[in-house]
Amino acid sequence: MNFPESSLANLGSLGYTEDEARFLYLVATHSGYFSMRQFLQFTGTKSGDKSMAFSQKLLAKGHATGRSFLRNGFVYHLFSRIVYRAIDRENLRNRRAHSLEHNLQYEYLETEDDKLNHFCQQLDIPKELLPKKRYSGAVHNRTTERYFVDKFPMFLFPGAFSSPVATFTFVDPGLGILDSFKTHLLAYGSLFEALSEVRLVYISPRPTQFEIARKTFLATAGRPPKKDPGDDILRYFRLQKLWDDRKYGKLTTDDIEFLHLSDKRYARHRCQRLYPSWRDGIVSDDYVRSEIQDLSPQRKVIFESELVDGQIGLFEATPKRKPTPSTAVEVKNSQEGTFGGSFGSVFAVGVDKPMEK
Repeated sequence: MNFPESSLANLGSLGYTEDEARFLYLVATHSGYFSMRQFLQFTGTKSGDKSMAFSQKLLAKGHATGRSFLRNGFVYHLFSRIVYRAIDRENLRNRRAHSLEHNLQYEYLETEDDKLNHFCQQLDIPKELLPKKRYSGAVHNRTTERYFVDKFPMFLFPGAFSSPVATFTFVDPGLGILDSFKTHLLAYGSLFEALSEVRLVYISPRPTQFEIARKTFLATAGRPPKKDPGDDILRYFRLQKLWDDRKYGKLTTDDIEFLHLSDKRYARHRCQRLYPSWRDGIVSDDYVRSEIQDLSPQRKVIFESELVDGQIGLFEATPKRKPTPSTAVEVKNSQEGTFGGSFGSVFAVGVDKPMEK
């Protein structure tokens, strides 16, 4: 993982050592919650003066709070606006809890800008297809749109014969129902349909929901497109021809919006080479449909499950893993796991939100 020198310098100016600054950057980026055991593992030290000085410094400066839980566990919550501003992550403060101990060999899409750049700039996916939420501002009738507000970890999984694939995750809140997962899939539905490969890791403290979660995911992300992709291409061609012929009066507001969206969606699509021949009457609609079907890559949908031991797994040196066998090709329940054996979760812990500094 990259640690920006400017962020480490800013944290150093707040009184933290280099090791402490690097650890705080990691905590703030991936969850906001941690245990002192994780700090000791990260720095390669034993419990003593170093960990005591770090914890006292955090609490004395008001940058974090601490709370005791079962099995003598003590969880810290890094929440101070000052710390998040120092690493240019101010909008991530008070994030919902996710595991800190991800496998750092992967490249993570840490911020909203990272994700927008990956999907919109690198994959040419319109922002309109991304999961978003609209917030009302302090000014009347002013709203702000934010993307990927769920903050679940997202990383690039290296492909054997292709570019890295964006891997989505969902952290089961442990309520024993899938309502939040279904809502999550609904929000991501348009983005999933735009991707040729969809990979999701379902993280839960118990395996009882894995099979039904798999079926729910495949029913949503694995289903074929709602309509023939050739329909959209041909509509795009017809509207583009009206625009080229300057027959603007025949275009409705919806037509113009669709044309604008299609210009972005198909800017680098190979269907562009078909348009001149179709426009000049050289090829038919049926020919375009057949070519589009041939150009459309076969979609690949992968569901993986990751079992964590909830609160206990946070404090045990080596959490016991329970393999969850699967008979489906699309599902992977590796005992080694996507995130490695040290993966521990704090999402099952309810932490009171402190006052913002």
